[in-house]
This record gives sequence, C-alpha cells and structure tokens, in this order.
Amino acid sequence: MAENGKLNGYISTGKGVRESTLREAAKGLRIGQDAVRKAQEENRRLGIPNWYMINGEIVSDIEIAKIRGGKK
Repeated sequence: MAENGKLNGYISTGKGVRESTLREAAKGLRIGQDAVRKAQEENRRLGIPNWYMINGEIVSDIEIAKIRGGKK
C-alpha cells in the first residue's frame, strides 16, 4: 500500500474494500430502493397489498391501515 491509503490509484478504506467498490454498492442499493418504492406505489394505486415483516409477523399495508384506522 502506498502512502495516504492510496492503492494503485484507488483510495482504500483500510478494510480491504476500495472506495470505488463501496460507491458502486451504494449506487446499486439506491437503484434497488427506488425500484421497490415505485412498485409499492403502483401496488397501492392498483389496490394490491404490499407485504412486510414486522417483529417476525408478516402483515400487509392494508392490514396496517385498518389497525391505524385508515391512516398511512
């Protein structure tokens, strides 16, 4: 490893993972989160429930809305 944490033109985090790898992983995560958010919105628009696991129990957002009195 060269000085200042640089390794062959890449900045190292000191944990063996390059900053560029972390940035690509973060980019992929954002893309996935955006896709999930859009699918959830479309499901709601179409009246299709979205399913979640809360405290080990699988529930739909429709069930959650009923519990909360229709509030989101």
